[in-house]
Amino acid sequence: MNERRRERSEVPAEAARLYLQAAARRGGYRALGLADADGLLVVDNDPLVDMEAVAAIAPLANHHDAESGLLRLVTRGEPLRVWPMELDGDAYYLAAVGGTEKAPADAPAALARILMRPSVVALSA
Repeated sequence: MNERRRERSEVPAEAARLYLQAAARRGGYRALGLADADGLLVVDNDPLVDMEAVAAIAPLANHHDAESGLLRLVTRGEPLRVWPMELDGDAYYLAAVGGTEKAPADAPAALARILMRPSVVALSA
């Protein structure tokens, strides 16, 4: 059997980081992270981008113009992408710096499988 994932981990946080790393490559994102509804970083893929700052503004960016000066300062001029999602009934935000405007379609299911028990999950438009 041909295993499509070369890097794996049984540790949920590390497995989620590896997933985000692969999803960032596929989407051309400079960085990709998951924030909770309070703007706290759950997991990210890139230590070179201040994803804690991105996570902190993700809930705000979802409701305001993502091209504002503050947001552009945090992302160092690169576009910020924020997609609300639900995991196990709780609100989260998938946040990306740069890359395509399209969300990684498999993110809700993949992150739920990795971080939580399987449940109904969906990205909001």
